[in-house]
Amino acid sequence: MAIMMNFISLLAAAPEHTNLIAKFIDLLNNGANGTGGIAIFGVTVIVFTLIFKFALLPLDLWQKFSMRKQSRTMEKLRPQLEKLEKQYANKPEILKQKQAELQRGQMTGMLGSCLPMIVTMVVFFVVLGGFNEYIRVENEKIVYTIAEAYNSGITDPAILATYYKPEAFLWIKNIYMPDTWSAVIPTMEQYVGSGMGALNATRPDIANIANWYETLIGPAANLHNKANFWNIAKWNGYLILPILSIITSILSAKLLGASQANTAVGTKEQQKTQQKTQKFMNYIMPIMFGVFSLFYSSAFALYIFISSLFSTIFNLIFNLIVKSKDKKRAETIA
Repeated sequence: MAIMMNFISLLAAAPEHTNLIAKFIDLLNNGANGTGGIAIFGVTVIVFTLIFKFALLPLDLWQKFSMRKQSRTMEKLRPQLEKLEKQYANKPEILKQKQAELQRGQMTGMLGSCLPMIVTMVVFFVVLGGFNEYIRVENEKIVYTIAEAYNSGITDPAILATYYKPEAFLWIKNIYMPDTWSAVIPTMEQYVGSGMGALNATRPDIANIANWYETLIGPAANLHNKANFWNIAKWNGYLILPILSIITSILSAKLLGASQANTAVGTKEQQKTQQKTQKFMNYIMPIMFGVFSLFYSSAFALYIFISSLFSTIFNLIFNLIVKSKDKKRAETIA
């Protein structure tokens, strides 16, 4: 009983969200004052992702039009740049100076070409922080409720196990956990750990952590968690969201790369370096998304998939419109 009382006194009250992203997700899912929300977390994640992507759409369009403007400017400057390369072929320092003078005020350079990637990274980690806090606090609320029940005299493990109800979504048994071979209920290491994918949840005196976990969460873990790695039926998910996240991220990156064609600046060697950097980033991002989808919650993997799918469709439509306009422009000039 003392362990449970320590837990209650440590939290003082049921945990609350402080992160702005987490608060917004909570508002969508649970509504104001706990009523009127979507109440299905998987659907909430999809709605949140679409709202977030549409909110960032003006910035995305600005980036694309900026890159398109740079591409047109590059087309106009290319003959002059090639002329300078021939004229100062044996004078690289002067060549760089002349190219810089020609491009000054007209090109966004490397920063412009990398801006979409920088924005993607910033948004990615901001949203990751929001999802992590939301899921951590929701798990703390569940355990807080179990602790209250235990302190009220409900000590039967079979009854305590019913207080931890995993929220299923489609094929996923618990959307708060990864769509992988992960346990359905957080293990002790996952619940109190601070590493990649861990909840880093509030807990009582670390000296009593084993007894505390076994008493509060152990009954639900014993009911839902897998017996071993090869028991696929007990997996939380089947790697579907991580795979879809990687595929859609690669497609989105390829389409983004197509829209950035002919935007490299500088000498031919510098242009090759910039193009290689863009190509490398277009592959490293999907890999990063895939890794995070494996270790973090299914909810965040769902966010990555829907976000990448949105970007893929948007980039495809944008590229088709641009291609059509360029074709008409070429016909007009001809």
